[in-house]
Amino acid sequence: MQANTRAKSFITDFVRKIPPVLWITLLLITIFSMASDQYLKFSNFTNILVQSVPLMLVAFAQTLIVLTQGTDLSLGAQVSFVTVLWIYLTKAGLPIYIAAIISVVASMFVGSINGLIVSKGKIPPFIATLGMQNILNSISMLLTAGASIYIYHPLFYDVTKAKIIGIPLVVWITAFMFMVTWVVLYKTKLGAQIFGLGGNQEALTLAGINLVKPSIKIYAFAGLLTSVSGLITTCRLESGQPVVGAGWEFEAVAATLLGGTSLREGKGGIGGTIFGVLLITILKNGLNISGVPSLYQNAIIGLIILMSIVIDALARRMKSYEEGAKL
Repeated sequence: MQANTRAKSFITDFVRKIPPVLWITLLLITIFSMASDQYLKFSNFTNILVQSVPLMLVAFAQTLIVLTQGTDLSLGAQVSFVTVLWIYLTKAGLPIYIAAIISVVASMFVGSINGLIVSKGKIPPFIATLGMQNILNSISMLLTAGASIYIYHPLFYDVTKAKIIGIPLVVWITAFMFMVTWVVLYKTKLGAQIFGLGGNQEALTLAGINLVKPSIKIYAFAGLLTSVSGLITTCRLESGQPVVGAGWEFEAVAATLLGGTSLREGKGGIGGTIFGVLLITILKNGLNISGVPSLYQNAIIGLIILMSIVIDALARRMKSYEEGAKL
Protein backbone atom coordinates (compact mmCIF):
# COMPACT_ATOMS: atom_id res chain seq x y z
CA MET A 1 0.00 0.00 0.00
CA GLN A 2 2.76 2.43 0.92
CA ALA A 3 4.58 1.67 -2.34
CA ASN A 4 1.41 2.36 -4.36
CA THR A 5 0.81 5.57 -2.43
CA ARG A 6 4.36 6.75 -3.05
CA ALA A 7 4.10 5.89 -6.75
CA LYS A 8 0.84 7.81 -7.09
CA SER A 9 2.33 10.75 -5.20
CA PHE A 10 5.39 10.73 -7.46
CA ILE A 11 3.27 10.63 -10.62
CA THR A 12 1.00 13.40 -9.31
CA ASP A 13 3.95 15.64 -8.45
CA PHE A 14 5.58 14.91 -11.83
CA VAL A 15 2.40 15.80 -13.73
CA ARG A 16 1.96 19.02 -11.76
CA LYS A 17 5.51 20.12 -12.57
CA ILE A 18 4.82 19.91 -16.32
CA PRO A 19 3.85 23.43 -17.46
CA PRO A 20 0.33 23.84 -18.89
CA VAL A 21 1.79 25.16 -22.16
CA LEU A 22 3.29 21.72 -22.82
CA TRP A 23 -0.03 19.95 -22.22
CA ILE A 24 -1.77 22.39 -24.56
CA THR A 25 0.93 21.88 -27.20
CA LEU A 26 0.52 18.09 -27.02
CA LEU A 27 -3.25 18.50 -27.28
CA LEU A 28 -2.88 20.63 -30.42
CA ILE A 29 -0.53 18.09 -31.99
CA THR A 30 -3.08 15.35 -31.30
CA ILE A 31 -5.95 17.36 -32.81
CA PHE A 32 -4.03 18.36 -35.94
CA SER A 33 -2.69 14.84 -36.47
CA MET A 34 -6.31 13.62 -36.51
CA ALA A 35 -7.33 16.40 -38.90
CA SER A 36 -4.55 15.70 -41.43
CA ASP A 37 -2.49 12.59 -42.21
CA GLN A 38 0.36 14.88 -43.32
CA TYR A 39 0.86 16.42 -39.90
CA LEU A 40 2.93 13.75 -38.14
CA LYS A 41 5.51 13.48 -40.90
CA PHE A 42 9.12 14.21 -39.92
CA SER A 43 9.40 16.79 -42.70
CA ASN A 44 6.51 18.74 -41.17
CA PHE A 45 8.09 18.82 -37.71
CA THR A 46 11.35 19.99 -39.30
CA ASN A 47 9.35 22.67 -41.07
CA ILE A 48 7.82 23.73 -37.74
CA LEU A 49 11.28 24.14 -36.21
CA VAL A 50 12.47 26.24 -39.15
CA GLN A 51 9.31 28.36 -39.08
CA SER A 52 9.73 29.01 -35.36
CA VAL A 53 13.32 30.29 -35.63
CA PRO A 54 12.74 34.02 -36.35
CA LEU A 55 10.04 34.40 -33.69
CA MET A 56 12.08 32.30 -31.24
CA LEU A 57 14.97 34.77 -31.35
CA VAL A 58 12.65 37.75 -30.96
CA ALA A 59 10.92 36.00 -28.05
CA PHE A 60 14.27 35.44 -26.30
CA ALA A 61 14.87 39.18 -26.59
CA GLN A 62 11.40 39.99 -25.33
CA THR A 63 11.81 37.62 -22.37
CA LEU A 64 14.89 39.51 -21.20
CA ILE A 65 13.00 42.78 -21.35
CA VAL A 66 9.92 41.36 -19.61
CA LEU A 67 12.15 40.05 -16.81
CA THR A 68 13.04 43.69 -16.10
CA GLN A 69 9.30 44.48 -15.92
CA GLY A 70 9.38 46.08 -19.35
CA THR A 71 7.98 45.41 -22.82
CA ASP A 72 9.83 46.23 -26.05
CA LEU A 73 7.33 47.12 -28.77
CA SER A 74 10.07 47.93 -31.28
CA LEU A 75 11.36 44.36 -31.73
CA GLY A 76 9.20 43.56 -34.74
CA ALA A 77 10.16 46.85 -36.36
CA GLN A 78 13.83 46.05 -35.68
CA VAL A 79 13.47 42.79 -37.63
CA SER A 80 11.98 44.66 -40.59
CA PHE A 81 14.65 47.35 -40.32
CA VAL A 82 17.48 44.78 -40.39
CA THR A 83 16.08 43.02 -43.48
CA VAL A 84 15.77 46.35 -45.28
CA LEU A 85 19.13 47.77 -44.19
CA TRP A 86 21.05 44.61 -45.13
CA ILE A 87 19.63 44.47 -48.64
CA TYR A 88 19.82 48.25 -49.09
CA LEU A 89 23.52 48.40 -48.18
CA THR A 90 24.31 45.36 -50.34
CA LYS A 91 22.55 46.87 -53.34
CA ALA A 92 24.48 50.08 -52.67
CA GLY A 93 27.73 48.18 -53.29
CA LEU A 94 28.93 47.03 -49.87
CA PRO A 95 30.11 43.41 -49.52
CA ILE A 96 27.21 41.34 -48.20
CA TYR A 97 29.06 40.28 -45.05
CA ILE A 98 30.07 43.87 -44.19
CA ALA A 99 26.48 44.97 -44.77
CA ALA A 100 25.30 42.21 -42.41
CA ILE A 101 27.69 43.33 -39.65
CA ILE A 102 26.57 46.95 -40.03
CA SER A 103 22.94 45.83 -39.80
CA VAL A 104 23.64 43.92 -36.58
CA VAL A 105 25.48 46.90 -35.07
CA ALA A 106 22.64 49.21 -36.10
CA SER A 107 20.08 46.99 -34.37
CA MET A 108 22.19 46.88 -31.20
CA PHE A 109 22.52 50.67 -31.35
CA VAL A 110 18.74 50.97 -31.58
CA GLY A 111 18.46 48.73 -28.53
CA SER A 112 21.00 50.86 -26.67
CA ILE A 113 18.96 53.98 -27.39
CA ASN A 114 15.86 52.25 -26.06
CA GLY A 115 17.70 51.29 -22.88
CA LEU A 116 19.06 54.81 -22.45
CA ILE A 117 15.64 56.42 -22.87
CA VAL A 118 13.98 53.96 -20.49
CA SER A 119 16.63 54.14 -17.74
CA LYS A 120 18.03 57.66 -17.99
CA GLY A 121 14.88 59.38 -19.20
CA LYS A 122 12.63 57.42 -16.81
CA ILE A 123 10.22 56.82 -19.70
CA PRO A 124 7.98 53.74 -19.42
CA PRO A 125 9.33 51.02 -21.77
CA PHE A 126 5.94 50.70 -23.46
CA ILE A 127 5.99 54.35 -24.51
CA ALA A 128 9.69 54.61 -25.36
CA THR A 129 9.76 51.52 -27.55
CA LEU A 130 6.47 52.37 -29.24
CA GLY A 131 8.08 55.64 -30.36
CA MET A 132 11.12 53.71 -31.62
CA GLN A 133 8.81 51.33 -33.47
CA ASN A 134 7.31 54.22 -35.42
CA ILE A 135 10.74 55.68 -36.18
CA LEU A 136 12.10 52.38 -37.51
CA ASN A 137 8.97 51.73 -39.56
CA SER A 138 9.33 55.13 -41.17
CA ILE A 139 13.04 54.60 -41.94
CA SER A 140 12.30 51.19 -43.47
CA MET A 141 9.57 52.69 -45.63
CA LEU A 142 11.82 55.53 -46.77
CA LEU A 143 14.69 53.21 -47.71
CA THR A 144 12.41 50.96 -49.76
CA ALA A 145 9.88 53.52 -51.02
CA GLY A 146 7.24 51.39 -49.31
CA ALA A 147 7.96 48.23 -51.31
CA SER A 148 10.10 45.13 -50.85
CA ILE A 149 13.64 45.28 -52.26
CA TYR A 150 15.27 42.17 -53.73
CA ILE A 151 18.74 40.88 -54.43
CA TYR A 152 20.11 37.43 -55.21
CA HIS A 153 23.11 35.96 -53.42
CA PRO A 154 24.18 32.32 -52.90
CA LEU A 155 24.54 33.02 -49.15
CA PHE A 156 20.77 33.14 -48.79
CA TYR A 157 20.36 29.64 -50.19
CA ASP A 158 23.27 28.30 -48.16
CA VAL A 159 21.86 29.60 -44.87
CA THR A 160 18.30 28.40 -45.42
CA LYS A 161 19.01 25.03 -47.05
CA ALA A 162 22.19 23.87 -45.29
CA LYS A 163 21.91 21.06 -42.75
CA ILE A 164 24.25 19.65 -40.12
CA ILE A 165 23.59 15.99 -39.23
CA GLY A 166 20.14 16.36 -40.72
CA ILE A 167 19.15 19.46 -38.77
CA PRO A 168 18.77 22.81 -40.61
CA LEU A 169 21.57 25.33 -40.04
CA VAL A 170 19.11 28.01 -38.85
CA VAL A 171 18.02 25.70 -36.01
CA TRP A 172 21.67 25.29 -34.97
CA ILE A 173 22.10 29.07 -35.05
CA THR A 174 19.07 29.49 -32.83
CA ALA A 175 20.35 26.82 -30.44
CA PHE A 176 23.68 28.65 -30.22
CA MET A 177 21.95 31.99 -29.51
CA PHE A 178 19.86 30.25 -26.85
CA MET A 179 23.02 29.01 -25.14
CA VAL A 180 24.60 32.46 -25.29
CA THR A 181 21.44 34.01 -23.84
CA TRP A 182 21.24 31.33 -21.14
CA VAL A 183 24.84 32.00 -20.09
CA VAL A 184 24.22 35.77 -20.02
CA LEU A 185 21.05 35.33 -17.98
CA TYR A 186 22.24 32.76 -15.43
CA LYS A 187 26.03 32.94 -15.34
CA THR A 188 26.92 36.63 -15.55
CA LYS A 189 26.60 39.75 -13.45
CA LEU A 190 24.33 41.25 -16.13
CA GLY A 191 21.94 38.32 -15.69
CA ALA A 192 21.74 38.94 -11.95
CA GLN A 193 21.04 42.59 -12.68
CA ILE A 194 18.25 41.61 -15.10
CA PHE A 195 16.46 39.69 -12.33
CA GLY A 196 17.25 42.52 -9.95
CA LEU A 197 15.67 45.12 -12.22
CA GLY A 198 12.53 43.03 -12.39
CA GLY A 199 12.40 41.92 -8.79
CA ASN A 200 13.87 44.69 -6.65
CA GLN A 201 15.34 47.81 -8.25
CA GLU A 202 15.65 49.51 -4.88
CA ALA A 203 18.06 46.81 -3.70
CA LEU A 204 20.27 47.40 -6.74
CA THR A 205 20.25 51.14 -6.09
CA LEU A 206 21.16 50.65 -2.42
CA ALA A 207 23.99 48.35 -3.53
CA GLY A 208 25.42 51.25 -5.51
CA ILE A 209 24.64 49.81 -8.93
CA ASN A 210 23.97 52.33 -11.67
CA LEU A 211 20.73 51.16 -13.30
CA VAL A 212 21.48 52.94 -16.58
CA LYS A 213 24.37 50.72 -17.70
CA PRO A 214 22.65 47.35 -17.25
CA SER A 215 19.51 48.65 -18.94
CA ILE A 216 21.49 49.77 -21.98
CA LYS A 217 23.31 46.42 -22.12
CA ILE A 218 20.07 44.44 -21.83
CA TYR A 219 18.32 46.33 -24.61
CA ALA A 220 21.47 46.19 -26.76
CA PHE A 221 21.65 42.42 -26.31
CA ALA A 222 17.97 42.21 -27.23
CA GLY A 223 18.89 44.15 -30.37
CA LEU A 224 21.57 41.54 -31.13
CA LEU A 225 19.07 38.69 -30.88
CA THR A 226 16.57 40.55 -33.01
CA SER A 227 19.19 41.34 -35.65
CA VAL A 228 20.01 37.63 -36.02
CA SER A 229 16.30 37.02 -36.52
CA GLY A 230 16.29 39.74 -39.17
CA LEU A 231 19.27 38.25 -41.01
CA ILE A 232 17.70 34.78 -41.06
CA THR A 233 14.39 36.26 -42.24
CA THR A 234 16.21 38.06 -45.05
CA CYS A 235 17.85 34.81 -46.15
CA ARG A 236 14.48 33.05 -46.20
CA LEU A 237 12.76 35.80 -48.20
CA GLU A 238 15.80 36.88 -50.25
CA SER A 239 14.55 40.42 -49.83
CA GLY A 240 14.20 43.34 -47.47
CA GLN A 241 10.59 43.87 -46.43
CA PRO A 242 9.60 46.96 -44.43
CA VAL A 243 6.64 45.31 -42.68
CA VAL A 244 7.73 41.67 -42.37
CA GLY A 245 8.13 41.88 -38.58
CA ALA A 246 4.87 43.72 -37.91
CA GLY A 247 3.15 42.24 -34.87
CA TRP A 248 6.04 39.97 -33.90
CA GLU A 249 6.60 41.90 -30.70
CA PHE A 250 3.11 40.95 -29.49
CA GLU A 251 3.55 37.29 -30.44
CA ALA A 252 6.87 37.39 -28.57
CA VAL A 253 5.10 38.73 -25.47
CA ALA A 254 2.49 35.97 -25.77
CA ALA A 255 5.22 33.33 -26.09
CA THR A 256 7.02 34.80 -23.08
CA LEU A 257 3.89 34.68 -20.93
CA LEU A 258 3.02 31.19 -22.14
CA GLY A 259 6.53 30.16 -21.11
CA GLY A 260 5.84 31.22 -17.55
CA THR A 261 7.65 34.56 -17.33
CA SER A 262 5.78 37.10 -15.22
CA LEU A 263 5.16 40.66 -16.37
CA ARG A 264 5.23 41.96 -12.81
CA GLU A 265 7.49 39.88 -10.62
CA GLY A 266 10.66 39.55 -12.69
CA LYS A 267 10.37 35.75 -12.51
CA GLY A 268 10.77 33.27 -15.35
CA GLY A 269 13.35 32.44 -17.99
CA ILE A 270 14.02 31.67 -21.63
CA GLY A 271 13.58 27.90 -21.27
CA GLY A 272 9.80 28.18 -21.04
CA THR A 273 9.75 30.70 -23.86
CA ILE A 274 10.78 27.92 -26.27
CA PHE A 275 7.53 26.06 -25.54
CA GLY A 276 5.53 29.26 -25.92
CA VAL A 277 6.96 29.87 -29.39
CA LEU A 278 6.47 26.25 -30.41
CA LEU A 279 2.83 26.39 -29.33
CA ILE A 280 2.20 29.44 -31.52
CA THR A 281 4.09 27.95 -34.47
CA ILE A 282 2.41 24.54 -34.15
CA LEU A 283 -0.95 26.30 -34.04
CA LYS A 284 -0.25 28.27 -37.21
CA ASN A 285 1.19 25.26 -39.00
CA GLY A 286 -1.70 23.03 -38.01
CA LEU A 287 -4.35 25.49 -39.15
CA ASN A 288 -2.64 25.80 -42.55
CA ILE A 289 -2.29 22.05 -43.05
CA SER A 290 -5.88 21.48 -41.90
CA GLY A 291 -7.10 23.91 -44.54
CA VAL A 292 -8.63 26.46 -42.17
CA PRO A 293 -9.31 29.68 -44.16
CA SER A 294 -6.88 32.49 -43.34
CA LEU A 295 -9.90 34.68 -42.62
CA TYR A 296 -10.50 32.75 -39.40
CA GLN A 297 -6.93 31.88 -38.44
CA ASN A 298 -6.03 35.08 -36.56
CA ALA A 299 -9.17 34.87 -34.45
CA ILE A 300 -8.55 31.19 -33.62
CA ILE A 301 -4.88 31.82 -32.83
CA GLY A 302 -5.71 34.78 -30.61
CA LEU A 303 -8.41 32.85 -28.76
CA ILE A 304 -6.24 29.80 -28.09
CA ILE A 305 -3.26 31.91 -26.99
CA LEU A 306 -5.49 33.89 -24.62
CA MET A 307 -7.01 30.71 -23.19
CA SER A 308 -3.55 29.19 -22.79
CA ILE A 309 -2.26 32.22 -20.88
CA VAL A 310 -5.32 32.19 -18.60
CA ILE A 311 -4.97 28.45 -17.93
CA ASP A 312 -1.26 28.87 -17.20
CA ALA A 313 -1.91 31.78 -14.83
CA LEU A 314 -4.63 29.84 -12.96
CA ALA A 315 -2.39 26.78 -12.68
CA ARG A 316 0.48 28.81 -11.25
CA ARG A 317 -1.85 30.61 -8.84
CA MET A 318 -3.23 27.27 -7.64
CA LYS A 319 0.30 25.92 -7.22
CA SER A 320 1.31 28.97 -5.16
CA TYR A 321 -1.82 28.59 -3.02
CA GLU A 322 -1.05 24.90 -2.36
CA GLU A 323 2.56 25.68 -1.45
CA GLY A 324 1.37 28.43 0.88
CA ALA A 325 -1.13 26.08 2.51
CA LYS A 326 1.64 23.53 3.18
CA LEU A 327 3.64 26.17 5.03
